[in-house]
Amino acid sequence: MSIYRQRGWDGVSDIHQAPAPGEAAAPEDAPSGDSSAGSQDWSKDRKARPVEYLLRLGEKWMDALPPDLFPGALATQYPRIVNFIAVQWNDRRMCPAYFEELLVDRRGGRQGFPAAVNRDLQRLRDYWQSVWS
Repeated sequence: MSIYRQRGWDGVSDIHQAPAPGEAAAPEDAPSGDSSAGSQDWSKDRKARPVEYLLRLGEKWMDALPPDLFPGALATQYPRIVNFIAVQWNDRRMCPAYFEELLVDRRGGRQGFPAAVNRDLQRLRDYWQSVWS
C-alpha cells in the first residue's frame, strides 16, 4: 500500500469484492442516469501527490555530494525527484533503474526535462556509477 493512499489504514476500503452469483455489480458511486465509463470523475480517487518541496532527507543527501555535483536545477524544478533519489541512493538495484526511467524515453514522444535538469541527472547518474562500480 502506498504511503500516499488516502483511504483507511485497515485496508478494508481498498478491497473490491466480486458480486455473489446472480447479483449485479453496481458501483456505489456510479453516476445515476449515465453509465458510460468516461463520464465518471476519477480525480478524487487518485493517489495523493508527492510532496513538491525538498525534504530534510534530500537536503542531507545533497550536502553529502561533491560541490561540483550540486543538482541546483533539479532541486529547484523537481524537488520530489531529489527526495526520491536520496531515498534510493544506496540501493544498487533501484537507483540505476530510477535513473534509467528518468533519462530514457520508453513510451515515445515524451517532452523530457529542461536541459539543465537533464544535465544534473546525467551527472548524478555518472557519479553514482563511479562510486558503486
